[in-house]
Parts: sequence; structure tokens; C-alpha cells
Amino acid sequence: MLYTSKSSFLKFCLRARPASAIRWHARPSSASAHSIRSAQTETLPPSRSFPSFPCVDQHAARESRILSQRASQSPNPSSSGPEPPYARPSPSTYQVYHHTKPLPLTYAEPLPEIDIAYETWGTLSPARDNVILLHTGLSASSHAASTRENPAPGWWEKFIGPGRALDTRRFFIICTNVLGGCYGSTGPSSIDPATGKPYATSFPVISIIDMVRAQYALLDHLGIERLYASVGSSMGAMQSLAAGWMFPRRVGKIVSISGTARSSPSSIAMRFAQRSGMYSSTLVDLPRC
Repeated sequence: MLYTSKSSFLKFCLRARPASAIRWHARPSSASAHSIRSAQTETLPPSRSFPSFPCVDQHAARESRILSQRASQSPNPSSSGPEPPYARPSPSTYQVYHHTKPLPLTYAEPLPEIDIAYETWGTLSPARDNVILLHTGLSASSHAASTRENPAPGWWEKFIGPGRALDTRRFFIICTNVLGGCYGSTGPSSIDPATGKPYATSFPVISIIDMVRAQYALLDHLGIERLYASVGSSMGAMQSLAAGWMFPRRVGKIVSISGTARSSPSSIAMRFAQRSGMYSSTLVDLPRC
């Protein structure tokens, strides 16, 4: 959760549930064990009926009920869920930093040069000590909140602005499109200087560390030595942790929301399934990134 107060910008508390608090009830009671043994000794009737799946039937009924409710409601094209809909930002609505030096990568040879798309909110203090670097999730652009150049709602519209969690009266917020993204920063759709053609599938695998390293190239360009805070959720939360680990003297506070320092095998498997579904729908319905 995010907390705002006069004494500090955000107080963030990570509470991990201890393993001892997780209990498995694998051993049946004596009564249950007796019932199981009794059931095992019973003779099945000669005529078998078709198996029934009440949970599946209930799910089908619930799905049908929800679909009928949606059909009776008037469509609202301005709302598609918890996040506001936003299209690909126009290049005229964000800034681009062109880094001309090779950028080292974790799993591949350095990229000879990169572009980093970014947007800002608030005013940079004369001492340049009020900067919050906001990291995006997997699919978001740099448009975290509306700006004069792009008044469309951003993906964190309710959290950025005067008096809000990321208070633009006190802080200068920077949000970048991550390295490897498709909203202005160098990615698979960018031109490979070596070939003059888009990188496409030859674009190297990018790590969280690579994304943060590119962001700090931007901070160096802007003359920002130290962040007031490194903030992010989901994949952005992983970036916020990486920033604190890579540049401990350049990060004042870390806010990591719904993130982790390391992915577990189960989460990797789940993300693979999600990417596969996104890839399949992209081939059918969505425009090329």
C-alpha cells in the first residue's frame, strides 16, 4: 500500500508470510479415514451413470448469466477495465534521449546506440534532488499520466498530480518506455544500424538490469546524480529493486509494489503461458508492435 504524510513521501511495508504460517491438512481424521475404507469396500452398481461435474455446471451457468447481463447493458467504449484505454503515443507527445555510446547487455553483445522515450511531470528543483523515477510494467508506455502534449489519461493517472501519491508540487517524476519496448525506446521495431533494417527477431534478449542501465544513461544525460525514490509495480517493481541494488548510493528510497527480486519457476511458467496467449492473439487481431 502507499501512504502519504507530512514527514515522508511514501512509506512502504513489505510483509512476507512465514513458511510456518502455511499449513497443509493432508492427514484425514479417523472418521474420514473410516469413511474412505468403507467406500473402498463397497461394490459398484452394475449400471454406471455418466459422471457429473457440479463445479463445471456452476461455472457455465455463471458465465451465461454474466454474458446476458453484459448484453443488456449499453456499451461504454471509454471504459475497458481498471486501466484507462490508451493508444500508441504520438512521437510528438514524448521526449527521446539518443544514447550514442554502446550499452552493455547481460545476455548479448552491447547495443551500439539506443533511444529512450520518456515523459516528465512536475518541476526539477535547482539541486536536482527531488526526482522520482517511475518504472513501467511489461506493456506500458511512458505515458503514466496526462500532460499538456498528451491529455489522454495515463496508466497511473490517479497517482500522479498535485496532492496525489506522486505529488507534482514537490517532486519531478520521470517515466521511460523500457529498453526493448515498442513505445519510442529502442526495441525490435527499431532500425539496426548494422543492417539498416528493423531488428525484428534479431533483437537481443533484454534483462531487467539492462532496462535500468538504460534509464541511468538518461539520468546521467539529465544531470541527475541521486533519485529521491525509485518506484514501480509488477515488472516495474523488479526494476525499482534492481536500481537500488545496482546504484545504492544514487537511490534514496525504493517502492516495490507487487514485485520480486527473483522469479520462481511457477511464475516463469505462468508468464510463458501469458506470452503465448498474447502472441496468438497478436497474430489474429492486434496490429504489429
